[in-house]
Amino acid sequence: MGETNTVQTVVGIAASAGGLEAMSLMAHHLPTDLNCAYVLAQHMSSHHASMLQTLLSRETRLKVLTVEDKTPLEANAIYVPVPGSDLEVRDGMVLRCEPAGRPAEPKPSADRLFRSVAESFGEHSVGVVLSGTGSDGTYGVQDIKEVGGITIAQDTSSAKYDTMPSSAVQSGFIDMVLSPRQIGEHLRQILARPRDFADLQVMIEQPTEYDDLFQMLQSHTKVDFRQYKETTVSRRIQRRMFVKGFDGYGDYVAFCKENTGELDALYRDLLISVTRFFRDPDQYEVLREELARYVAATDHRPIRVWVPGCASGEEPYSIAFILCDLLGIPASEAGRAIQIFATDLDTAALARGRAGLYPAAASTSIPEHLREKFTTQRDSQLRINPEVRKLVLFSQHDVIQDPPFSDIDLVSFRNALIYFESALQVKVMSRILYALRPDGLLFLGTSENVGKLDAYFTAVTDQAKLFRKSASKSFDRTSLVRFGIPQRRQRESREARGPENDSGVNGALFETLAMSVAPTGFLASEQKDLVRIFGDISAFTRVTDAVRGRLTTNTLKAELAQDAASLIPLCLKQKSARKGLWRVMDGAGFNRVRLRGYPIQTPTENDMRYVLVSIETQLVQHDARSPAEKDSNGQGAVYLAHVENELADAREALQITMEELQASNVELQSTNEEVQSANEELQSTNEELETTNEELQSTNEELITVNEELLINTDELNRLVVVQTAILESMLVPLLALDSRLNIKHASQPAIALFELTAHGADMGHISQASLPSPGFPNIVKLCSEVLAKRTTQTVEYEVDGAVHTLSAAPYFIRDTELTGLVVTIEGMN
Repeated sequence: MGETNTVQTVVGIAASAGGLEAMSLMAHHLPTDLNCAYVLAQHMSSHHASMLQTLLSRETRLKVLTVEDKTPLEANAIYVPVPGSDLEVRDGMVLRCEPAGRPAEPKPSADRLFRSVAESFGEHSVGVVLSGTGSDGTYGVQDIKEVGGITIAQDTSSAKYDTMPSSAVQSGFIDMVLSPRQIGEHLRQILARPRDFADLQVMIEQPTEYDDLFQMLQSHTKVDFRQYKETTVSRRIQRRMFVKGFDGYGDYVAFCKENTGELDALYRDLLISVTRFFRDPDQYEVLREELARYVAATDHRPIRVWVPGCASGEEPYSIAFILCDLLGIPASEAGRAIQIFATDLDTAALARGRAGLYPAAASTSIPEHLREKFTTQRDSQLRINPEVRKLVLFSQHDVIQDPPFSDIDLVSFRNALIYFESALQVKVMSRILYALRPDGLLFLGTSENVGKLDAYFTAVTDQAKLFRKSASKSFDRTSLVRFGIPQRRQRESREARGPENDSGVNGALFETLAMSVAPTGFLASEQKDLVRIFGDISAFTRVTDAVRGRLTTNTLKAELAQDAASLIPLCLKQKSARKGLWRVMDGAGFNRVRLRGYPIQTPTENDMRYVLVSIETQLVQHDARSPAEKDSNGQGAVYLAHVENELADAREALQITMEELQASNVELQSTNEEVQSANEELQSTNEELETTNEELQSTNEELITVNEELLINTDELNRLVVVQTAILESMLVPLLALDSRLNIKHASQPAIALFELTAHGADMGHISQASLPSPGFPNIVKLCSEVLAKRTTQTVEYEVDGAVHTLSAAPYFIRDTELTGLVVTIEGMN
């Protein structure tokens, strides 16, 4: 096989009803000079011969081949299936396979084809979903997306049947939505470009551009991807650049700045919300065995499970199936025994999980006995039974930033750590360690491990990545403060005001005294706010135009900010003036600076405390004398005493800082307990809302069913009206239909002519308004009134030109007793 015939990319194509027309149009525009092969999974009846090869050959110069058995992959060729068989791409061959799904499932399976293409060609795989019904291909595009391939769906406006492409789009794993013609043109643009990203990789790794893109992402999504592995990040950026047609990284960044939709698309790509039921079945078998032992030892308390990074919910539902099966109770009664929290950043994936609806192909990975017990298959979809859905609470949650759950028996965090840098792995694993109960279980992906926290876990078995938290190893929960547990809501701060505003202190007097003590300085509150500034302190601050809001001691230059932070509490505690250390700082007329603080307490009920801080400066001349000469004048002893004083001050400041740190630790522990309590309350509220939502969904489904029945009934009534009208129009006997008020509602043509009736709105007027056929015609109003009164049929005979006619009036009822109206007929008239 020549170099030009080497297959570099395989395009898997899914099509069903209406797909032949779409595929023909796409084939007509496919390029003929790419190192690319096209494999078509067109749903067909197994009972009829296929004409796919003949029909497609008319539309393209590409070679069209039917896969009879094993067929070698060739570039610039289209492969079509034999009816009733599946197709896979393996080891450079297109294989004809026996269908693996249920008899009623479509054949060939696009999901199976896409999965094999993804496994064989990785990022050089493309998945295209064309017109059709059902959801085949929806699960397969996830496999292609997961390995970095490109996914495309036909737009609904050009699709004869849009269910299949719409299902793929709604999954969130589609890169482009195009018409069949545009798909051919877009494939040329993408595949004709060499996939060598060496230069792009260098550009991406430039820190300024790299940081710009991730700063935009963080600002837009509140998620920081800086600690994700660069290889993963770069690959995902390359994918998006491919999709949008950018060669330069800078151009792509500029495009993202102007298009938030692209930031959303990149965000979804970086989250990699890909999963499936019972992924790695052998691992789940080990989990089931260990859970059986764990559940038996729980003493009938609820089992709490947390699945961070749950994507669209297949993983938490898999665990729910196992636990319900182990407990041996109906899922409808398991609400008190099982609590599963499924969290993720991707709100679209969470919505799919809450709905509990998946493509039918998803069922193939669920063990049969669990599938029959806990799921229902209907209309090409797999539906999680409502009682199982109620066990799983889906919620948006950032495992990196948000408070972790607590008192958890099992954390299942699979195939996510592999995307994190080492520091982020430790951070996340610390949160998981915090969440787990003593002896709690941790379930990881096959390529993952507990890393630097291995001292806190023991492996349950060598056959699976299942770990048990070590109950004997203590873990300092306060260390989680470093990982960004949100601080408790700030108490309402008192209005910052200086003591000169208090009624017990004369403002002018305070101003004079303060200026004499601290001509250059500031008044600081106990909370380290700069309440008042004296003189010009600009040389000692780092205030810029970017600074907004209140000024604090952090506004001072770094050398002084640290001193002020320790000096203020030291003055307030000792209730005496204290001074800081001399700091080297060059300025106009000085090269050394230190702070001196004077505590001030206002005599008010608010008991506000302040420190007046003076900024002192020195200009020290360099002394050329040797240390021995300086010491001969006794200056060495003075200098030593000075250093000792400063050291004592530093020790005092350090002691204050340590006490503050201890107080902060106590406060943070209290904060943590409050956060846990609030978290539990939120979980409870969320569960109630979820239950209410499920009930609303159930009611909505019932209303939809009732509405469908009403539509059917309405259709039947419309048909009856048509039949009734036809009967009336064809009757040769005069007939009137009256309501209980003797208004004429319907009449046959002979009756209309006989009584000279005309329509008046919804009826033909009152019977008393009808013209009498002849002078001897009976009193029809009296006759009808007797029928209404006696609720029985009344008749009267009359003679016209020697001929005898019978006028009859009969009542009709609804529900046997409710008299609704009457029918009047005249017999004996031709």
